[in-house]
Amino acid sequence: MKSILGILVILLLALSISCANPPSTTEVAAGENVNFMISSYNFVKNTYSGATNPSYLLIRSYPAFDSIFGVGAVMGMDTSKLITEEKMKSGFVLSIIYQGNDIHKFNIEKITLKNNQLQVYYTSEVTTPNAGWTCNCNVTALIENCKFDSILLIENGHPLPDALIKEL
Repeated sequence: MKSILGILVILLLALSISCANPPSTTEVAAGENVNFMISSYNFVKNTYSGATNPSYLLIRSYPAFDSIFGVGAVMGMDTSKLITEEKMKSGFVLSIIYQGNDIHKFNIEKITLKNNQLQVYYTSEVTTPNAGWTCNCNVTALIENCKFDSILLIENGHPLPDALIKEL
């Protein structure tokens, strides 16, 4: 009888501990994965000037994309990583651009769709503060067409609910 009572107490204690812990970020953020490709050879033209810094751009047409981005051709480049007019027929572009002399390294980890909200998880790191030059550091992705009502950017695990995303 004591062993049954002891097991019951342990089970109740384990249940109370598990209920006290909130779900992890992964459990909260679970959604349908959206396919995307990060552009490796498109660069932001020097003529671009963002209204905010960083700038967040949602681009739905190739002419709008082409007005902001150029191609940095290098020997041995993988042209499959370029955003082209043909590829944009089945997708749209999201770009995060930092302008200034703090050199940033960006990466998009994943993009999910949850409750009609596109959730973009990305990392940002200053690799060279106060460089002697200015840059248009960016991460630019071609995202497969999907239906969404809003976009939530999550930088280094922190949601940016007030990020102004300019649609072109």
